[in-house]
Amino acid sequence: MRSRLTRSEHAYLAESRVCRIASVGADGWVHAAPLCHAYDEQRRVVYVGIDRGGRTARNLRARPRATVVCDDYYEDWQRIRGLVARARTHTVRPGAELELARRLLKAKFRQYRTYDLDYVVALRVERVTSWGL
Repeated sequence: MRSRLTRSEHAYLAESRVCRIASVGADGWVHAAPLCHAYDEQRRVVYVGIDRGGRTARNLRARPRATVVCDDYYEDWQRIRGLVARARTHTVRPGAELELARRLLKAKFRQYRTYDLDYVVALRVERVTSWGL
């Protein structure tokens, strides 16, 4: 894994429709959840709106590290592509960052336009590896 993202990795994070967020629970087990995300390239941050009482939110509050996975599978294995990133996380507090996260998520997913995105987690990408990009 490396710290610098390529241009194609930034683009892929921005364009991908679903990511999987892996977090670790108090029992030591890994929990993975498929989520819709938005990416801020300047900050290198993936934003996800989640249920504040859900397992992912609880895990990330207790242990603010996660792995983010985006991938595309094809029967033609020459076309398979994806990205794995390690990230530090924080709950986005009310203010400018929350407004930015809401704007990005609502612009990317029309379904969010009717949601009250009151709980958003920011995942700042620190290390990355990818294939097929």
